[in-house]
Amino acid sequence: MATKPQLQAKGQELMTRLDEFSKREDWDTVEAKTAAFETLDAEFKAWENDVQTSESASAMAAKLEGFGDVKDVKGNSLPKFEISHPFDRASRSALASKVLTAGPEVEKVLSVRDFRKMFDVVLDEADTAPILGTKDATEGNNLMGDFVYGTTGPTAIGQAPFGTGAFAPGILPDWRPGIVEQLFFQLAIADLIPSFATTSPNISYLTESLFNSQANATAEVALYPFSSVEVSRAYAQVGKIANALTISDEAIADAPTLWNFVQGRLLLSLQRQEEVQILAGAYPGVGGLLTFAGNFTASSASSIYGATSATGTNVAFPAAGTNGAGVQSQTIASLAYGRKITGPTGSGKYADPLTVSLQLKDAFVDIELAVFQSPTAVIMNPRDWQRLETAQDANSQFMNTSMFGNVYGVSRGPVKSLWGVPVVTTPLFPVGTYLTGWFDAQSIQIARRQGVSMQMTNANGTDFVNGKVTARAEERLGLLVYRPTAFELIQSVTG
Repeated sequence: MATKPQLQAKGQELMTRLDEFSKREDWDTVEAKTAAFETLDAEFKAWENDVQTSESASAMAAKLEGFGDVKDVKGNSLPKFEISHPFDRASRSALASKVLTAGPEVEKVLSVRDFRKMFDVVLDEADTAPILGTKDATEGNNLMGDFVYGTTGPTAIGQAPFGTGAFAPGILPDWRPGIVEQLFFQLAIADLIPSFATTSPNISYLTESLFNSQANATAEVALYPFSSVEVSRAYAQVGKIANALTISDEAIADAPTLWNFVQGRLLLSLQRQEEVQILAGAYPGVGGLLTFAGNFTASSASSIYGATSATGTNVAFPAAGTNGAGVQSQTIASLAYGRKITGPTGSGKYADPLTVSLQLKDAFVDIELAVFQSPTAVIMNPRDWQRLETAQDANSQFMNTSMFGNVYGVSRGPVKSLWGVPVVTTPLFPVGTYLTGWFDAQSIQIARRQGVSMQMTNANGTDFVNGKVTARAEERLGLLVYRPTAFELIQSVTG
């Protein structure tokens, strides 16, 4: 059974939580609010039952202390004096009335302890201060280590902010400074693409769509051959990435570290979503690079490695459940792959690393023949790079670098590369997806209309009268892909 101090502490805790519940307005859903109330209500009922049990026990103890009926000097029975919970004001009043009407003969038979109880009962009704008592005489309940053993059984140490039991407040936690942040994978794609500033939400540019060259050897006084040029106008639209949060005035004033932290999280969320938008976004965000995939360089039917094209359905970037993403993913309903690499039929495995590397080399050549430039990067998931980097020959020798950083005794630097093309790994790409291309200002650029900005106000809805501040952050940018044929997207699937 819980002790009085424990019941008092629990009651104060429930009162504080009930007050916080009644003031809170930022519930995500009605279901969340209902669940929180049901939890609070269940704890209150359990506490109320414990209080009633304690009061009943106190009343029972009071009845038994006289060892039966109290007799006056003539042997007549006197009224019984029932003492319930010491803080029950109604019981105090009832007992006081019995004491005042019992008659002077009571004094001749009641013990000193009984008189002291009567004195406690007839104290001023306005006096509600708790009476400091002593613990019972049992050995277990008089240990200074009550916070370990409790009064009803073992209790775990380390409950926030203190343990339970009589001595728990005497042990202070070691408060560590700062906030332990979550881990997010590094951003890499935006750094591959050149950018420029723009002053308009719409961007238009001319492309040379046709050049009919008729230049040729010409005889003296003969008619010159005529050539022709055609141009086309292309358009790109600037999109917006935004985020917001609300915090109380007290949190800003009393917890500046927290306020600085959440402002940083606003900016980080924009940066992470920017990378996703550049790759797979759509208006009102950014028209991502992969939205041009249907015009990417695709392997020809006569490819020496027999590559075939493929189409992916509802491909998410990043894939659901990706660790360290911290971002809203973007899904492309229909994604065109220039080539598809399939593992051995019926094996349930991906193609061997040698086959994959030869297919990637063939893709590099596709791009070189399309735009007469070698790719500057190939992007893939870390698991796909792992399969390539740890490839072994028939003698179980690593084709790339061993775990000791060398190839057959020749030291190699830490730079990731394949056929001389730098490799960029990111969990943003689903396993089995490779993108290679010429990331140059002549083929792709980011147009930045508005850099990252942050504003704060307390005039949002009822924020002013509720003592809250709303902060928002945003940026505006667009993507221009001048030469879609400078890129190729590859899909690797199990057989």
